[in-house]
Amino acid sequence: MGIFDFRDPSKRKKKNTSITVECTATEIFLNNTSITFPTNYTVLKNILGEASRIEPIKNTNNNVYLWDDIGIYCSTANPDKMLMLLLVEDNRYGLGHQPLKNFEGNVLIDGKPIAENIQNVDVNRPYMIRSIIKEKKQVAIAIGWNPGV
Repeated sequence: MGIFDFRDPSKRKKKNTSITVECTATEIFLNNTSITFPTNYTVLKNILGEASRIEPIKNTNNNVYLWDDIGIYCSTANPDKMLMLLLVEDNRYGLGHQPLKNFEGNVLIDGKPIAENIQNVDVNRPYMIRSIIKEKKQVAIAIGWNPGV
């Protein structure tokens, strides 16, 4: 005889998913999977899982894709052309829509933490990465399409 678990699966504690973003001179890896921008929702769903919420932004054609448990935000008008991800480290940042939890993953640039190496990212990389500072504190990291390349 087997052991049956009759508890409600939606109330079970979810495992904590750790996200690692590794930026090299030529590509970005999201949890060891190469990603290019623009990307699409199918690619992100395969790496991050289903978005927790997809919400319309008032008075625009855009939707916000939110991964609440891992602190990731993406706004786009077309799920087949997602230009940027926002890793929200402080969800008090002031976005109209924001993930419920903060991003607590790792962001590495050329093998070093972002704080040590972001100054070495020039405009010639096939992606852009920006540290968003508010009140002298990094509140988010934007990674995405580099229109200049």
